[in-house]
Amino acid sequence: MEEQKNLVLFAGGEEETEKEKAGLDFEPSEDELVLHFLRPQLRGFAPRVPGAVVEADPCAATPWELLARHGLLQRGHGYFFAARRRGNAVVRRTPAGGGGSWMHSGNREHGRSVTALGVVARWSRTRYGFYVLGGAEGRRSTGWVMTEYEITDPLCYRRADEGAEDEYWVLCHVRRSCRTNAGKPSSRRRSLVLASI
Repeated sequence: MEEQKNLVLFAGGEEETEKEKAGLDFEPSEDELVLHFLRPQLRGFAPRVPGAVVEADPCAATPWELLARHGLLQRGHGYFFAARRRGNAVVRRTPAGGGGSWMHSGNREHGRSVTALGVVARWSRTRYGFYVLGGAEGRRSTGWVMTEYEITDPLCYRRADEGAEDEYWVLCHVRRSCRTNAGKPSSRRRSLVLASI
Protein backbone atom coordinates (compact mmCIF):
# COMPACT_ATOMS: atom_id res chain seq x y z
CA MET A 1 0.00 0.00 0.00
CA GLU A 2 2.91 2.36 0.75
CA GLU A 3 4.14 1.77 -2.80
CA GLN A 4 0.78 2.87 -4.24
CA LYS A 5 0.89 6.11 -2.23
CA ASN A 6 4.11 7.21 -3.94
CA LEU A 7 2.77 6.61 -7.44
CA VAL A 8 0.54 9.68 -7.50
CA LEU A 9 0.47 11.47 -10.84
CA PHE A 10 -1.42 14.40 -12.20
CA ALA A 11 -2.73 13.93 -15.70
CA GLY A 12 -2.53 17.50 -16.98
CA GLY A 13 -4.78 20.45 -17.71
CA GLU A 14 -7.01 21.85 -14.96
CA GLU A 15 -6.67 18.70 -12.87
CA GLU A 16 -2.91 19.27 -12.73
CA THR A 17 -3.33 22.73 -11.23
CA GLU A 18 -5.74 21.49 -8.55
CA LYS A 19 -3.49 18.63 -7.53
CA GLU A 20 -0.41 20.85 -7.52
CA LYS A 21 -2.25 23.21 -5.16
CA ALA A 22 -3.05 20.24 -2.95
CA GLY A 23 0.69 19.45 -2.82
CA LEU A 24 0.49 16.16 -4.72
CA ASP A 25 3.31 15.28 -7.10
CA PHE A 26 4.88 12.31 -8.80
CA GLU A 27 7.73 11.25 -6.47
CA PRO A 28 8.48 7.54 -6.94
CA SER A 29 11.22 5.72 -5.05
CA GLU A 30 14.21 4.31 -6.95
CA ASP A 31 12.72 0.80 -6.66
CA GLU A 32 9.46 2.06 -8.19
CA LEU A 33 11.32 3.81 -11.02
CA VAL A 34 13.24 0.65 -11.89
CA LEU A 35 10.49 -1.95 -11.38
CA HIS A 36 7.35 -0.09 -12.50
CA PHE A 37 8.72 2.14 -15.25
CA LEU A 38 12.15 1.20 -16.63
CA ARG A 39 11.77 -2.59 -16.57
CA PRO A 40 8.35 -2.56 -18.31
CA GLN A 41 9.73 -0.11 -20.93
CA LEU A 42 12.60 -2.49 -21.64
CA ARG A 43 10.19 -5.43 -21.91
CA GLY A 44 7.84 -3.53 -24.24
CA PHE A 45 5.00 -3.18 -21.71
CA ALA A 46 3.13 -0.11 -20.59
CA PRO A 47 4.37 1.51 -17.36
CA ARG A 48 2.29 1.30 -14.19
CA VAL A 49 1.22 4.95 -14.43
CA PRO A 50 0.80 5.91 -18.11
CA GLY A 51 2.24 9.31 -19.01
CA ALA A 52 4.31 9.64 -15.86
CA VAL A 53 7.56 9.24 -17.79
CA VAL A 54 7.95 11.02 -21.13
CA GLU A 55 9.85 9.41 -24.00
CA ALA A 56 12.34 12.18 -24.86
CA ASP A 57 16.11 12.54 -24.79
CA PRO A 58 17.21 14.97 -22.05
CA CYS A 59 20.33 15.71 -24.11
CA ALA A 60 18.29 17.09 -27.02
CA ALA A 61 17.82 20.49 -25.35
CA THR A 62 18.78 22.49 -22.30
CA PRO A 63 16.96 21.24 -19.18
CA TRP A 64 14.67 24.27 -18.94
CA GLU A 65 13.74 23.99 -22.65
CA LEU A 66 13.13 20.25 -22.26
CA LEU A 67 10.78 20.74 -19.30
CA ALA A 68 8.98 23.63 -21.03
CA ARG A 69 8.53 21.51 -24.18
CA HIS A 70 6.69 18.87 -22.16
CA GLY A 71 4.73 21.22 -19.87
CA LEU A 72 6.86 20.41 -16.81
CA LEU A 73 8.75 23.66 -16.26
CA GLN A 74 6.42 24.97 -13.56
CA ARG A 75 6.70 21.61 -11.77
CA GLY A 76 10.49 22.00 -11.90
CA HIS A 77 11.42 18.41 -12.74
CA GLY A 78 10.53 15.55 -15.03
CA TYR A 79 11.17 11.88 -15.77
CA PHE A 80 12.24 10.79 -19.26
CA PHE A 81 12.95 7.57 -21.14
CA ALA A 82 15.97 7.96 -23.43
CA ALA A 83 17.67 5.54 -25.81
CA ARG A 84 21.43 5.19 -25.35
CA ARG A 85 24.14 3.40 -27.33
CA ARG A 86 26.64 1.12 -25.61
CA GLY A 87 30.03 2.65 -24.88
CA ASN A 88 29.02 6.33 -25.08
CA ALA A 89 31.15 8.92 -23.28
CA VAL A 90 30.28 10.38 -19.88
CA VAL A 91 29.69 13.85 -21.36
CA ARG A 92 26.26 14.18 -22.94
CA ARG A 93 26.07 17.25 -25.17
CA THR A 94 23.05 19.24 -26.24
CA PRO A 95 22.78 20.24 -29.92
CA ALA A 96 24.96 23.13 -31.17
CA GLY A 97 22.27 25.69 -30.33
CA GLY A 98 21.64 24.17 -26.91
CA GLY A 99 24.60 25.83 -25.31
CA GLY A 100 25.69 23.27 -22.74
CA SER A 101 26.65 19.78 -21.70
CA TRP A 102 25.63 17.20 -19.13
CA MET A 103 28.87 16.31 -17.37
CA HIS A 104 29.40 13.27 -15.15
CA SER A 105 29.38 14.46 -11.54
CA GLY A 106 30.05 11.42 -9.40
CA ASN A 107 30.77 7.75 -9.25
CA ARG A 108 28.39 5.26 -10.79
CA GLU A 109 26.38 3.71 -7.96
CA HIS A 110 24.83 0.25 -8.11
CA GLY A 111 21.59 -0.99 -6.60
CA ARG A 112 19.12 -3.81 -6.86
CA SER A 113 15.37 -4.05 -6.66
CA VAL A 114 13.28 -7.19 -6.22
CA THR A 115 9.86 -7.73 -7.83
CA ALA A 116 6.93 -9.27 -5.97
CA LEU A 117 7.76 -12.55 -7.76
CA GLY A 118 11.36 -12.48 -6.56
CA VAL A 119 13.02 -11.36 -9.81
CA VAL A 120 16.13 -9.32 -8.97
CA ALA A 121 16.72 -6.27 -11.15
CA ARG A 122 20.28 -4.98 -10.86
CA TRP A 123 20.68 -1.35 -11.86
CA SER A 124 23.06 1.58 -11.76
CA ARG A 125 22.60 5.28 -11.08
CA THR A 126 24.80 7.93 -12.69
CA ARG A 127 24.59 11.62 -11.85
CA TYR A 128 25.25 14.50 -14.22
CA GLY A 129 25.36 18.29 -13.84
CA PHE A 130 24.43 20.68 -16.66
CA TYR A 131 27.21 23.15 -17.54
CA VAL A 132 27.34 26.08 -19.95
CA LEU A 133 30.24 28.17 -21.22
CA GLY A 134 30.80 30.94 -18.71
CA GLY A 135 33.22 33.57 -19.96
CA ALA A 136 36.48 33.83 -17.98
CA GLU A 137 35.58 30.90 -15.73
CA GLY A 138 35.30 28.42 -18.59
CA ARG A 139 32.29 26.24 -17.84
CA ARG A 140 29.87 26.98 -15.08
CA SER A 141 27.15 24.94 -13.47
CA THR A 142 23.58 25.96 -14.15
CA GLY A 143 22.24 24.23 -11.05
CA TRP A 144 20.40 21.59 -13.12
CA VAL A 145 21.11 17.91 -12.44
CA MET A 146 20.13 14.64 -14.07
CA THR A 147 20.10 11.19 -12.51
CA GLU A 148 20.24 8.39 -15.08
CA TYR A 149 19.02 4.88 -14.15
CA GLU A 150 20.08 1.86 -16.20
CA ILE A 151 19.24 -1.81 -15.66
CA THR A 152 22.62 -3.53 -15.83
CA ASP A 153 21.40 -7.15 -15.92
CA PRO A 154 19.50 -7.73 -19.18
CA LEU A 155 18.38 -11.20 -18.04
CA CYS A 156 15.79 -9.60 -15.75
CA TYR A 157 13.91 -8.26 -18.79
CA ARG A 158 15.13 -10.24 -21.83
CA ARG A 159 15.19 -13.87 -22.84
CA ALA A 160 18.61 -15.55 -22.87
CA ASP A 161 18.25 -16.52 -26.55
CA GLU A 162 17.94 -12.90 -27.72
CA GLY A 163 21.15 -11.40 -29.10
CA ALA A 164 23.12 -8.55 -27.57
CA GLU A 165 21.72 -5.08 -28.09
CA ASP A 166 23.55 -1.94 -29.21
CA GLU A 167 20.86 0.40 -27.87
CA TYR A 168 19.11 0.31 -24.55
CA TRP A 169 16.70 2.46 -22.54
CA VAL A 170 17.57 4.53 -19.50
CA LEU A 171 15.27 6.49 -17.23
CA CYS A 172 16.40 10.05 -16.46
CA HIS A 173 15.21 12.38 -13.72
CA VAL A 174 15.94 16.02 -14.62
CA ARG A 175 15.57 18.66 -11.91
CA ARG A 176 17.07 21.73 -10.27
CA SER A 177 19.70 20.92 -7.69
CA CYS A 178 18.56 21.16 -4.09
CA ARG A 179 22.02 22.43 -3.03
CA THR A 180 21.95 26.05 -1.96
CA ASN A 181 25.23 26.84 -3.72
CA ALA A 182 24.29 25.12 -7.00
CA GLY A 183 25.40 27.16 -9.95
CA LYS A 184 28.25 28.72 -7.99
CA PRO A 185 31.28 26.46 -8.45
CA SER A 186 33.91 26.47 -5.73
CA SER A 187 37.34 27.87 -6.56
CA ARG A 188 38.77 24.32 -6.49
CA ARG A 189 36.11 23.03 -8.88
CA ARG A 190 36.54 26.12 -11.06
CA SER A 191 40.28 25.45 -11.36
CA LEU A 192 39.62 21.78 -12.18
CA VAL A 193 37.16 22.75 -14.91
CA LEU A 194 39.57 25.31 -16.36
CA ALA A 195 42.39 22.76 -16.30
CA SER A 196 40.28 20.28 -18.28
CA ILE A 197 39.51 22.72 -21.09
